[in-house]
Amino acid sequence: MAKQKKKSVHLHMNLGTLIFLIIVIYLMAYILSYLGKSKLAIYEVSASDIVDSIDGTGVILRKETLVHTEQSGYINYYVQEGSMVRQNGTVYTVDTTGKVRKYLKQMLEKKNSVSQDEKEQVVEKLKVFSEGYTDNNFSLLYETQNDISSTLLAYTDTMLAQNKEELAQKYGQSAYITAASPKEGLVSFLSDGMEKLEQAKVSKNIFVNKVKMKDLRTDKKQKAGKPVYRLVEGQDWQLMIPVNKNDYDRLKKREEDRQTIQVTFHKDNFVAAAQYHCLKQNDSYYVILSFDNYIQRYLNQRYLYVSLTLSETKGLKIPSSSLVKKEVYKIPKSFLVNGGNSSKKEQVNIMKTNKKGEKVLTQAAVNVYKSDEDYVYVYSANLTKGTVLSETNKEKIYTLKNKSQIQGVYIVNRGYTVFKQIEMVERNEDYCIVFAKNSGIELYDRIILNSDTVKEDQVIY
Repeated sequence: MAKQKKKSVHLHMNLGTLIFLIIVIYLMAYILSYLGKSKLAIYEVSASDIVDSIDGTGVILRKETLVHTEQSGYINYYVQEGSMVRQNGTVYTVDTTGKVRKYLKQMLEKKNSVSQDEKEQVVEKLKVFSEGYTDNNFSLLYETQNDISSTLLAYTDTMLAQNKEELAQKYGQSAYITAASPKEGLVSFLSDGMEKLEQAKVSKNIFVNKVKMKDLRTDKKQKAGKPVYRLVEGQDWQLMIPVNKNDYDRLKKREEDRQTIQVTFHKDNFVAAAQYHCLKQNDSYYVILSFDNYIQRYLNQRYLYVSLTLSETKGLKIPSSSLVKKEVYKIPKSFLVNGGNSSKKEQVNIMKTNKKGEKVLTQAAVNVYKSDEDYVYVYSANLTKGTVLSETNKEKIYTLKNKSQIQGVYIVNRGYTVFKQIEMVERNEDYCIVFAKNSGIELYDRIILNSDTVKEDQVIY
């Protein structure tokens, strides 16, 4: 049988195609390598502060009473919301027959317009609402609605005061009865029924079931004995805030040194100082703020959300993720010596024994990261545990012991990573504040944000 010839297959590859494939493989390898690397991030050091504060909602305690009408009739006020009245000063009148009310209605119909001053009052209240409203402060909508309603009701009262003599001549003095204030104080036409609230009566339920302020004014006929306004006496008031056990202990400890604290009212971002003391009552913990001013500012508030500033630390702000620890040796300051051509003490004398049994010294450069009154913290590749250091005169020696750890960051101002020690004063989950004076970093230094992705002396660009 004739032998069959084997067919040979020859692969012919173009040189250009081969080069193209090599380039594609290289690019793919480079891209995969790049995607697998941790991305380097750089942060610029900024100036900032960390505020240690306690937030909470407190209930207002003040000297206030509800004043009731002694006569049935239509109530017309002589004073505006928030006005200060003296003792025996006229606050309102009672229209016992309804004739005065009818007269005022006619006067309003003739007027048929709103004065510029009245318009400005309403616009101002809407402006305050617009600037202060947030989704977390929805109650401000109802407060503004009450304020505008109060302003509109006050127009009738103002008209009554302006036409008092005419009314007396037309209907006689018996047509209405004048009511005077029993004491001096601020007049409010809003009430929540908690005017008799005292410190001893405060409980958890008061903060769960919050009662809203209601307007006491109405154009309907009032029966004798109905409350017609609230009278707030004096300028002293308190804000009683429930706190947890941990915050109570912090405030209690602080109280030993300082009895005042900075308070920020979130309703209008007003800041004031207040005397305070801590109280444990019915298995609950409270801080009580005492004020002798600003009572008119929160006249129609029962609850206030505030922040208590325990401390405020200023310094350099750096991300917590940039922190890195470095192992160093702690040595006495006296073992740090000058270099041969330098006046700076950045060298140490290492003592060794030569073949002849003689003690000889060799100098090694060190990086000094931190110092205190007696010691310095240094690093050098030439230093290991057990290395003996000596003063220049060989009278004293110091043997290196276990390493210590210091905290710092990597700065990259010159294109490569350099470790710089920092002294931290405050820290939260995301950021920390360090002292510029006692740290190796400065404002606007560029530092590695993700310190776990690099090493010291690594070139990054």
